[in-house]
Amino acid sequence: MKKVIVLGGGLVGSVMALDLGSDPNYDVTVADKSQEALDRIAKKSNGAVHTRNDVDFADPDSIERAVKDYDLVIGAVPGFLGFQMMGAVIRAGKNMSDISFMAEDYFQWDEEAKKAGVTIFEDVGVTPGFSNVLIGSAVHQLDEVEDVDIYVTGLPKEPKEPFNYKFVFSPDDCIEEYVRPVRFKKDGKIVEMPALSMNEVYKFDIPGLDLPEMEGFLTDGLRSLLKTIPAKNISEKTLRYPGTADRLKFLRDIGFFDLEPIEIKGCKIAPREFFAALAYPKMKLEDDEVEFTFFKIDVTGKKDKKTVRHTFVMYDERDMETGYTSMARTTGFPCVIMGRLIAEGIVDMPGVNTPEMIGSNQVAVKRFIEEMEKRGVKVHHEVKEL
Repeated sequence: MKKVIVLGGGLVGSVMALDLGSDPNYDVTVADKSQEALDRIAKKSNGAVHTRNDVDFADPDSIERAVKDYDLVIGAVPGFLGFQMMGAVIRAGKNMSDISFMAEDYFQWDEEAKKAGVTIFEDVGVTPGFSNVLIGSAVHQLDEVEDVDIYVTGLPKEPKEPFNYKFVFSPDDCIEEYVRPVRFKKDGKIVEMPALSMNEVYKFDIPGLDLPEMEGFLTDGLRSLLKTIPAKNISEKTLRYPGTADRLKFLRDIGFFDLEPIEIKGCKIAPREFFAALAYPKMKLEDDEVEFTFFKIDVTGKKDKKTVRHTFVMYDERDMETGYTSMARTTGFPCVIMGRLIAEGIVDMPGVNTPEMIGSNQVAVKRFIEEMEKRGVKVHHEVKEL
């Protein structure tokens, strides 16, 4: 039996802990500072998942001590804690699959991970994550890759004002999508521009759904793909209901997303904390609210001198029986599955890796897709000559 610790018991971490805890081959513990979250997980697992609230995610030494008795670590802490968490796990000599949306360059830990002989997989969510596995597999099947286009979203099926959006993963990480500069590749060069650039808004219809035409804007979700995929053009567009980009840009531009405290009538507060106190409760997904996750990926290139396009389409809705949100399912399951591949020795790659790097390992890719399908997350794959 493999001993696993899940660091973080939030929206996604809880689903990962419960998924692993349902398998008798894994002895699972989840760590979080919220006793309420831990009690909820323990109750839902009927005691199969152990809990602990003694790990300080802001203290790398605390993390290193906490993980030393486990075979595998699953990371689900907020992005601003992810970089130092990774270092602590590597120093403890443990393998890890992680979804932390960190701003830092996590490849800085690569040499240390190799020296420690540990396999680390980062950004193993939905996009980046599951999408990267599919892209890596498609690229491996092409002689030459030219373009990669990603469209992705997670939204309530019935939008409600004032935001037409509900949080389905870490609110702070979500806000980062509207703050961090966007990077994409155009004509072989990496281009950077401010997030929510209004001259880069696209229109998109999600097939098969009676929903308004979506607006897509460039977001900084490509991350490792900019380095690992030799395409001339790579872009990711996040889809939202009409008007969202304008509203978020207005809030950002007047400073509501700033982290530097300002003084108001003798009190100091960071604008983002003020925004969070007002807005986050209004963007909480209700227990009976249906939300969905969707992505469409086009990978275009050459095969036997012919232009070929691999298209992957995924659509998933909240599981009302378990209560798992679609975003938690499609983000958490890939991270857990990668962890299983590491624990079972199917993937053994000392160093810091990203999901597309298993693209050449067709056994791992096949198992990955099969495990997602077992959990009800299916992808339609089409290959077409152009």
